[in-house]
Amino acid sequence: GVDADPVYDGPAALQTTKTRKPSARALPADAKTHNYLNGILARLELRVTGADEALMLDPEGNVAEGATSNLFFSDGTALKTPSLDGPILPGVTRRTVIEIAEDEGIPVEEGTYAPDAVRGADEVFLTNSTWEIRPVATVDGIAVGADGTVESDGDGAGVEGPLTTLLSRLFDRRVEARYYDGERL
Repeated sequence: GVDADPVYDGPAALQTTKTRKPSARALPADAKTHNYLNGILARLELRVTGADEALMLDPEGNVAEGATSNLFFSDGTALKTPSLDGPILPGVTRRTVIEIAEDEGIPVEEGTYAPDAVRGADEVFLTNSTWEIRPVATVDGIAVGADGTVESDGDGAGVEGPLTTLLSRLFDRRVEARYYDGERL
């Protein structure tokens, strides 16, 4: 149907939306009685731009998360993700990615970030239990890692950076080991 989640068909086009996450004080992000209206409103904004995931900001204008995903990015110094102090849903995949990065000695920083930090990042990816780790090709029309040039052909070629690739491989390996005890059929 029209309102079904789009099937994961490659790198995401991320768009910041006017619709914001309610403050954590107004609505605990981990309350399972979630009011999904904000996420739905954010997704509606995407129909205009053709992006396939909303990057939602908190009431102060800092990045919070995707409408259906957690956000990670790298600027060459650390793997960064919005802190759970904000209105963030603490995803299982998010936690696993942080654990894997720490196991590999990759510095992980949980903090507060402006949208410009994500637009200017070397690598950006999203996590949730459906996509697991999904690379982001563009943020607000700007190609990730391309020094501010706008992606013209829309194919997102070469979008998956070395850190995203490594974490994806290690994530898959960890999931395999957990579910199949490492036995390959």
